[in-house]
Amino acid sequence: MPIDMTQSPPSSLRIFIIDDNSNNRSLYSRWIRRTTPRSLEIQEMETGEEGLEACKHSLPHCMLLDCQLPDMTGLNFLKKVRHIHSSSNTPIIFLTEQGNEQVAAQAIKLGAHTFLIKSTLSEEFLWHHIEQAIAQSVTVRRLQALERQSRTILQSSRDGLMVVDADGLCRFSNPAAEHLLRKTTEELLGSPFGYSIFQEEIREIVIHHPDGPTTPVEMRVVPIEWDNESAALISLRDLTERRKAEEDQKRHELERQYAQKLESLGVLAGGIAHDFNNLLMTVVARAGLALRSLPKDDPAREHLRFIEKAGLRGGELANQMLTFAGQTQLNFQSVDCSLLLKEMKSIIRSAVSKKIAVNMETAANLPHIRGDRAQLRQMVMNITINAAEAIGDGGGVITITTEAMDSSTKDLRPFHIIGDLPWGPCVSVRISDTGSGIKPELIPKIFDPFFTTKFPGRGLGLAAILGIIRAHGGALAVQSQEGKGTEFWFLFPFSQKTPTPPRSTRLTIPQAPPVSSHSPKMILIVDDEKDVLEACSLILREIGMETLVASDGPSGLQLFKQYERHLAFVLVDLTMPHMDGGMLCKEIRLLNAHVPLLVSSGYTEQEAMKHFAGLEIVSFIQKPFQVEVLIEKVQQLTRAMPSPPAM
Repeated sequence: MPIDMTQSPPSSLRIFIIDDNSNNRSLYSRWIRRTTPRSLEIQEMETGEEGLEACKHSLPHCMLLDCQLPDMTGLNFLKKVRHIHSSSNTPIIFLTEQGNEQVAAQAIKLGAHTFLIKSTLSEEFLWHHIEQAIAQSVTVRRLQALERQSRTILQSSRDGLMVVDADGLCRFSNPAAEHLLRKTTEELLGSPFGYSIFQEEIREIVIHHPDGPTTPVEMRVVPIEWDNESAALISLRDLTERRKAEEDQKRHELERQYAQKLESLGVLAGGIAHDFNNLLMTVVARAGLALRSLPKDDPAREHLRFIEKAGLRGGELANQMLTFAGQTQLNFQSVDCSLLLKEMKSIIRSAVSKKIAVNMETAANLPHIRGDRAQLRQMVMNITINAAEAIGDGGGVITITTEAMDSSTKDLRPFHIIGDLPWGPCVSVRISDTGSGIKPELIPKIFDPFFTTKFPGRGLGLAAILGIIRAHGGALAVQSQEGKGTEFWFLFPFSQKTPTPPRSTRLTIPQAPPVSSHSPKMILIVDDEKDVLEACSLILREIGMETLVASDGPSGLQLFKQYERHLAFVLVDLTMPHMDGGMLCKEIRLLNAHVPLLVSSGYTEQEAMKHFAGLEIVSFIQKPFQVEVLIEKVQQLTRAMPSPPAM
């Protein structure tokens, strides 16, 4: 069995020693074992037949062969072993009793690596030649492998290869060149190449075909000799796939840059929504407090109601910004998109002009997706209304379709894609219109917040869709032509199972024995917004509660340690400097496992609760909240607290 020595020299060696003198065999074996740290398998054999039989099973990495054996000469052994393994490069070191150049020359001719005179051998000298022989054998095998590879590459190269002589006539071509030029070998040989050639040149040419489109080709010219004459080796590489790849890469890079921009905008929108909610919190709370203090017939109440309503509407806008940022609370269910659209048909019909025809083509037995029904409805309505505005008053058609498809088999290169494209089977919801279309350079911008080509102040309609898409793990593909309309594809992965809706924070008071016969009436409020602290304090004092306020986490923790036994519960804001609400609640829980914790934030409950993983949080209230909402939360907490024991 041949040995593979095309790689590095082996770390474990198998060596045959064939010599009729047992003392010589033992001596050589000891020398080799003392000289090399490698793992060794040394087989000692007395006769040539023993050696030939061993070679039938497996060849060694090196062989020491005596020139005269009891049953044959070393030269006869060389002939026989090379006959058995004609392609083997196993190095054989020929050992002679005395220098005989004629015998040595015959041994080398028959395939021996070298010959050594026994009387000149020493431990290091022998190992040096063994190691050299093995290394050269490895090198020879590598060169042979490279030669085979080069021959294979030349024959199977995808690049066209041609040899053109000084007169511009073709002298050689490989199959790839013939395929590229769409000519046979007979048609090419002896015919003019047809393109100007400059030595050592790399340039692009276009090959024209009479029966088809042109082919862009990269041509490389290298000067060579062919049949002892000057010639040029022409390499022809088809650039068709490269051009497509470059276009795809450019498109993907633009999509990546746009995704990064949207991610940055999402972070910004989330931060703005949080700060905006804090400002609105003050407006709504103060308006609510003023309403509670005025007589029912006071004319100022109407103005305060408008202020409160405007503050709450501002909160809705902040929630839209959170939707764009992908931070809204979603109620995931297993959704049949076809059924969802059928339920929306009348709403869609009433939302667009009667001059616009709405065609709905929904697939039966459509696989379900994991989605939030309310968010999906908002997504469809936003795109449909946008399509109706693109059509205008002249009339047109909006087509809404659903189908199960395999995205890996669709050519989506003409589309601008946003989000994580589900690769493979997915559900497609398509909304197309016959409106005015969108300029190609504007497509990446249509989802920017407040971007519009119509009139300013349109809000976050299309931008909010991106948050919905990201939350659903899907993608949005857009294609449009000016004057012909626009097509939106929403692509969602199949639902693996019916998901469980996210749990909301339940009102569960940790049970602990009361510290006195009177229920505590003091509440610790921790918020970095001074106006929010004052507004919450006023609300709670109005219902008979005492308040302690802290503007950051460390101050709140200090007050908690000081007044722990007097606190009914703690109202904690999520986002604060130095120590955020999550860190503060962890510290409080280490000190007291039972005190109720009420978390407030401008973020949604689902997003805010990520900061309190593993903690027992009693309840959550989202900013901006009305006076009555906070009062109701407090009343729920106090009702749920255990009653003190009878005296």
